[in-house]
Amino acid sequence: MQAWSRWAATFRAVSFDPFAGLQDQQAPSPTEAVAELLADSKRGYVPIRDVLVQREDDAPSRSAKLAEFVTSRQERALDALLLLYALQPIHLTEEPLPLGAWANLLSTRTPCSTSTVSRTFRVLEEMRLVTRSRSGPKTVIAPLHESADGSEWFRPGSNAAVKEGFFTLPHEFWTAGYSDRLHLPGKTMLLIILKETQSKQRPTFSMAVERAQRWYGISERTAERGYGELGAAGLLDVQVQRKGSARLPAGVLRPIYHRALRDPFSTSHRAELQRTAKSHGQKRVASPGGDR
Repeated sequence: MQAWSRWAATFRAVSFDPFAGLQDQQAPSPTEAVAELLADSKRGYVPIRDVLVQREDDAPSRSAKLAEFVTSRQERALDALLLLYALQPIHLTEEPLPLGAWANLLSTRTPCSTSTVSRTFRVLEEMRLVTRSRSGPKTVIAPLHESADGSEWFRPGSNAAVKEGFFTLPHEFWTAGYSDRLHLPGKTMLLIILKETQSKQRPTFSMAVERAQRWYGISERTAERGYGELGAAGLLDVQVQRKGSARLPAGVLRPIYHRALRDPFSTSHRAELQRTAKSHGQKRVASPGGDR
Protein backbone atom coordinates (compact mmCIF):
# COMPACT_ATOMS: atom_id res chain seq x y z
CA MET A 1 0.00 0.00 0.00
CA GLN A 2 2.81 2.39 0.89
CA ALA A 3 4.55 1.63 -2.40
CA TRP A 4 1.30 2.34 -4.27
CA SER A 5 0.91 5.67 -2.46
CA ARG A 6 4.43 6.67 -3.34
CA TRP A 7 3.85 5.74 -6.98
CA ALA A 8 0.58 7.67 -7.09
CA ALA A 9 2.20 10.73 -5.58
CA THR A 10 5.03 10.54 -8.09
CA PHE A 11 2.53 10.07 -10.95
CA ARG A 12 0.53 13.11 -9.90
CA ALA A 13 3.66 15.21 -9.56
CA VAL A 14 4.87 14.22 -13.02
CA SER A 15 1.50 14.43 -14.75
CA PHE A 16 0.36 17.76 -13.32
CA ASP A 17 3.58 19.72 -13.00
CA PRO A 18 2.45 23.33 -13.57
CA PHE A 19 6.00 24.32 -14.52
CA ALA A 20 6.46 21.68 -17.19
CA GLY A 21 8.03 23.11 -20.33
CA LEU A 22 9.38 26.23 -18.69
CA GLN A 23 12.97 26.81 -19.75
CA ASP A 24 15.35 29.72 -19.49
CA GLN A 25 15.69 31.72 -22.69
CA GLN A 26 18.74 33.35 -24.16
CA ALA A 27 18.92 37.12 -24.07
CA PRO A 28 18.28 38.64 -27.50
CA SER A 29 21.27 39.76 -29.50
CA PRO A 30 21.51 43.48 -30.32
CA THR A 31 20.11 42.85 -33.80
CA GLU A 32 17.25 40.73 -32.43
CA ALA A 33 16.42 43.32 -29.77
CA VAL A 34 16.22 46.13 -32.34
CA ALA A 35 14.01 44.04 -34.63
CA GLU A 36 11.67 43.09 -31.77
CA LEU A 37 11.16 46.69 -30.66
CA LEU A 38 10.65 47.95 -34.20
CA ALA A 39 8.10 45.20 -34.90
CA ASP A 40 6.03 46.38 -31.95
CA SER A 41 5.57 49.80 -33.57
CA LYS A 42 3.66 48.16 -36.47
CA ARG A 43 4.53 51.00 -38.87
CA GLY A 44 7.45 49.83 -40.95
CA TYR A 45 9.06 53.26 -41.11
CA VAL A 46 9.98 56.32 -39.07
CA PRO A 47 9.10 59.89 -40.14
CA ILE A 48 11.83 62.51 -39.80
CA ARG A 49 11.48 66.24 -40.39
CA ASP A 50 13.31 67.75 -43.35
CA VAL A 51 14.90 70.36 -41.11
CA LEU A 52 17.22 67.75 -39.61
CA VAL A 53 18.87 67.51 -43.03
CA GLN A 54 18.51 71.02 -44.45
CA ARG A 55 17.18 74.33 -43.20
CA GLU A 56 14.51 76.31 -45.03
CA ASP A 57 15.22 78.26 -48.22
CA ASP A 58 15.17 81.63 -46.44
CA ALA A 59 17.57 80.58 -43.67
CA PRO A 60 20.96 82.37 -43.55
CA SER A 61 22.62 78.96 -43.92
CA ARG A 62 21.08 75.76 -45.30
CA SER A 63 23.36 73.65 -43.11
CA ALA A 64 21.38 71.77 -40.45
CA LYS A 65 22.07 69.38 -37.58
CA LEU A 66 22.97 66.52 -39.92
CA ALA A 67 26.06 68.46 -41.00
CA GLU A 68 27.02 68.91 -37.35
CA PHE A 69 27.02 65.13 -36.85
CA VAL A 70 29.39 64.86 -39.81
CA THR A 71 31.81 67.64 -38.91
CA SER A 72 32.04 66.44 -35.29
CA ARG A 73 32.25 62.76 -36.38
CA GLN A 74 29.39 61.70 -34.14
CA GLU A 75 28.14 58.61 -35.98
CA ARG A 76 27.01 56.81 -32.83
CA ALA A 77 25.05 59.87 -31.74
CA LEU A 78 23.30 59.93 -35.12
CA ASP A 79 22.56 56.20 -34.79
CA ALA A 80 21.08 56.76 -31.34
CA LEU A 81 18.93 59.67 -32.52
CA LEU A 82 17.49 57.79 -35.50
CA LEU A 83 16.66 54.79 -33.33
CA LEU A 84 15.14 57.08 -30.70
CA TYR A 85 12.81 58.49 -33.36
CA ALA A 86 11.93 54.98 -34.54
CA LEU A 87 11.00 53.77 -31.05
CA GLN A 88 8.79 56.74 -30.14
CA PRO A 89 6.51 56.72 -28.32
CA ILE A 90 5.70 53.12 -27.41
CA HIS A 91 8.84 52.02 -25.57
CA LEU A 92 10.16 55.32 -24.33
CA THR A 93 7.49 57.60 -22.88
CA GLU A 94 5.34 54.75 -21.52
CA GLU A 95 8.16 52.46 -20.41
CA PRO A 96 11.58 54.13 -20.62
CA LEU A 97 14.43 51.88 -21.66
CA PRO A 98 17.31 51.65 -19.19
CA LEU A 99 20.74 52.72 -20.42
CA GLY A 100 21.81 49.08 -20.38
CA ALA A 101 19.13 48.28 -22.94
CA TRP A 102 20.28 51.20 -25.09
CA ALA A 103 23.83 49.86 -24.85
CA ASN A 104 22.62 46.54 -26.24
CA LEU A 105 20.60 48.18 -29.03
CA LEU A 106 23.59 50.24 -30.14
CA SER A 107 25.98 47.25 -30.14
CA THR A 108 24.91 45.75 -33.47
CA ARG A 109 28.23 46.61 -35.14
CA THR A 110 30.64 47.30 -32.29
CA PRO A 111 30.18 46.81 -28.54
CA CYS A 112 28.74 49.79 -26.68
CA SER A 113 28.91 50.22 -22.90
CA THR A 114 26.47 52.07 -20.67
CA SER A 115 29.06 54.78 -20.10
CA THR A 116 29.39 55.22 -23.87
CA VAL A 117 25.61 55.45 -24.17
CA SER A 118 25.51 58.07 -21.43
CA ARG A 119 28.14 60.15 -23.26
CA THR A 120 26.27 59.68 -26.53
CA PHE A 121 23.02 61.06 -25.15
CA ARG A 122 24.95 63.88 -23.49
CA VAL A 123 26.20 64.85 -26.96
CA LEU A 124 22.62 64.85 -28.25
CA GLU A 125 21.52 66.91 -25.27
CA GLU A 126 24.25 69.48 -25.98
CA MET A 127 23.03 69.59 -29.60
CA ARG A 128 19.54 70.37 -28.24
CA LEU A 129 18.08 67.29 -29.89
CA VAL A 130 17.08 65.39 -26.73
CA THR A 131 16.33 65.95 -23.07
CA ARG A 132 17.45 63.71 -20.22
CA SER A 133 15.52 63.33 -16.98
CA ARG A 134 15.13 60.83 -14.16
CA SER A 135 12.18 58.54 -13.50
CA GLY A 136 13.09 56.56 -10.41
CA PRO A 137 16.25 54.61 -11.21
CA LYS A 138 15.89 55.14 -14.97
CA THR A 139 17.14 57.90 -17.23
CA VAL A 140 14.35 59.03 -19.56
CA ILE A 141 15.52 60.15 -22.99
CA ALA A 142 13.02 62.24 -24.95
CA PRO A 143 13.58 63.79 -28.39
CA LEU A 144 13.29 67.50 -29.09
CA HIS A 145 12.26 69.09 -32.39
CA GLU A 146 14.68 68.31 -35.23
CA SER A 147 15.37 72.02 -35.75
CA ALA A 148 17.09 72.12 -32.33
CA ASP A 149 15.04 75.17 -31.38
CA GLY A 150 14.27 73.59 -28.02
CA SER A 151 10.60 72.95 -28.73
CA GLU A 152 8.87 69.69 -27.85
CA TRP A 153 9.01 66.85 -30.36
CA PHE A 154 5.84 65.31 -31.74
CA ARG A 155 5.40 62.77 -34.47
CA PRO A 156 5.82 64.43 -37.90
CA GLY A 157 2.54 64.48 -39.80
CA SER A 158 0.42 63.81 -36.71
CA ASN A 159 -0.87 67.40 -36.48
CA ALA A 160 -2.68 68.52 -39.64
CA ALA A 161 -2.56 72.13 -38.46
CA VAL A 162 1.25 72.13 -38.63
CA LYS A 163 2.61 72.34 -42.17
CA GLU A 164 6.13 71.00 -42.27
CA GLY A 165 8.01 68.70 -44.57
CA PHE A 166 9.16 65.27 -43.50
CA PHE A 167 10.54 62.13 -45.09
CA THR A 168 10.40 58.48 -44.10
CA LEU A 169 13.18 56.06 -43.17
CA PRO A 170 12.08 52.40 -43.59
CA HIS A 171 12.75 50.02 -40.73
CA GLU A 172 14.81 47.93 -43.16
CA PHE A 173 17.56 50.44 -42.43
CA TRP A 174 18.02 48.44 -39.22
CA THR A 175 16.46 45.05 -39.92
CA ALA A 176 18.33 44.52 -43.21
CA GLY A 177 21.63 45.61 -41.67
CA TYR A 178 22.18 48.90 -43.51
CA SER A 179 22.69 50.77 -40.24
CA ASP A 180 25.83 48.64 -39.80
CA ARG A 181 26.96 48.38 -43.43
CA LEU A 182 26.85 52.12 -44.02
CA HIS A 183 29.19 54.49 -42.23
CA LEU A 184 28.70 58.17 -41.51
CA PRO A 185 29.15 59.42 -45.12
CA GLY A 186 26.78 56.75 -46.47
CA LYS A 187 24.16 57.42 -43.80
CA THR A 188 24.44 61.15 -44.44
CA MET A 189 23.86 60.86 -48.18
CA LEU A 190 21.07 58.32 -47.60
CA LEU A 191 19.22 60.80 -45.39
CA ILE A 192 19.79 63.61 -47.88
CA ILE A 193 18.46 61.59 -50.83
CA LEU A 194 15.53 60.28 -48.78
CA LYS A 195 14.60 63.86 -47.97
CA GLU A 196 14.89 65.02 -51.58
CA THR A 197 13.00 62.07 -53.11
CA GLN A 198 10.11 61.69 -50.69
CA SER A 199 7.61 63.01 -53.24
CA LYS A 200 6.56 60.70 -56.08
CA GLN A 201 6.82 63.74 -58.35
CA ARG A 202 10.56 63.84 -57.67
CA PRO A 203 11.91 60.29 -57.36
CA THR A 204 15.48 61.17 -58.43
CA PHE A 205 18.19 63.37 -56.96
CA SER A 206 20.85 65.33 -58.79
CA MET A 207 23.64 67.16 -56.99
CA ALA A 208 27.19 67.85 -58.06
CA VAL A 209 29.46 67.15 -55.09
CA GLU A 210 30.90 70.66 -55.22
CA ARG A 211 27.47 71.97 -54.15
CA ALA A 212 27.29 69.76 -51.04
CA GLN A 213 28.83 72.38 -48.76
CA ARG A 214 26.50 75.18 -49.83
CA TRP A 215 23.35 73.06 -49.83
CA TYR A 216 23.88 70.76 -46.85
CA GLY A 217 27.00 71.90 -45.01
CA ILE A 218 29.05 68.78 -45.81
CA SER A 219 32.29 68.51 -47.75
CA GLU A 220 32.73 67.28 -51.31
CA ARG A 221 34.73 64.36 -49.92
CA THR A 222 31.88 63.32 -47.63
CA ALA A 223 29.41 63.46 -50.52
CA GLU A 224 31.71 61.42 -52.78
CA ARG A 225 32.29 58.78 -50.11
CA GLY A 226 28.58 58.69 -49.33
CA TYR A 227 27.65 58.07 -52.95
CA GLY A 228 30.30 55.35 -53.06
CA GLU A 229 28.98 53.60 -49.96
CA LEU A 230 25.41 53.62 -51.26
CA GLY A 231 26.57 52.23 -54.59
CA ALA A 232 28.64 49.49 -52.94
CA ALA A 233 25.61 48.52 -50.84
CA GLY A 234 23.52 48.14 -53.99
CA LEU A 235 21.19 50.97 -53.05
CA LEU A 236 21.76 53.42 -55.88
CA ASP A 237 20.76 53.60 -59.55
CA VAL A 238 22.50 56.26 -61.65
CA GLN A 239 21.46 57.71 -65.00
CA VAL A 240 23.69 60.22 -66.81
CA GLN A 241 21.97 62.95 -68.81
CA ARG A 242 24.02 65.24 -71.07
CA LYS A 243 22.77 68.79 -71.47
CA GLY A 244 23.91 71.81 -73.42
CA SER A 245 24.46 75.21 -71.87
CA ALA A 246 25.06 78.74 -73.12
CA ARG A 247 28.02 78.83 -70.74
CA LEU A 248 29.78 75.96 -72.54
CA PRO A 249 31.70 75.91 -75.84
CA ALA A 250 29.81 74.87 -78.96
CA GLY A 251 29.15 71.16 -79.12
CA VAL A 252 30.10 70.55 -75.48
CA LEU A 253 27.51 68.86 -73.28
CA ARG A 254 27.50 68.87 -69.50
CA PRO A 255 26.88 65.52 -67.76
CA ILE A 256 24.22 65.53 -65.06
CA TYR A 257 24.05 62.52 -62.74
CA HIS A 258 20.54 61.57 -61.68
CA ARG A 259 20.42 59.18 -58.74
CA ALA A 260 17.52 57.09 -57.45
CA LEU A 261 17.42 54.89 -54.37
CA ARG A 262 16.61 51.23 -54.80
CA ASP A 263 14.34 49.20 -52.54
CA PRO A 264 13.89 49.22 -49.63
CA PHE A 265 14.49 52.98 -49.82
CA SER A 266 12.92 53.77 -53.18
CA THR A 267 10.24 56.45 -53.37
CA SER A 268 7.62 53.89 -54.41
CA HIS A 269 8.43 51.48 -51.56
CA ARG A 270 8.25 54.26 -48.99
CA ALA A 271 4.89 55.38 -50.37
CA GLU A 272 3.61 51.81 -50.09
CA LEU A 273 4.74 51.59 -46.46
CA GLN A 274 2.81 54.76 -45.68
CA ARG A 275 -0.32 53.48 -47.42
CA THR A 276 -0.13 50.20 -45.52
CA ALA A 277 0.38 51.93 -42.17
CA LYS A 278 -2.55 54.27 -42.84
CA SER A 279 -4.80 51.35 -43.78
CA HIS A 280 -3.86 49.40 -40.65
CA GLY A 281 -4.41 52.47 -38.51
CA GLN A 282 -7.90 52.97 -39.90
CA LYS A 283 -8.74 49.31 -39.25
CA ARG A 284 -7.57 49.56 -35.62
CA VAL A 285 -9.73 52.62 -35.03
CA ALA A 286 -12.77 50.99 -36.65
CA SER A 287 -12.45 47.70 -34.75
CA PRO A 288 -14.19 47.16 -31.36
CA GLY A 289 -11.89 48.33 -28.62
CA GLY A 290 -9.69 50.17 -31.12
CA ASP A 291 -8.13 53.56 -30.60
CA ARG A 292 -10.54 56.36 -29.76
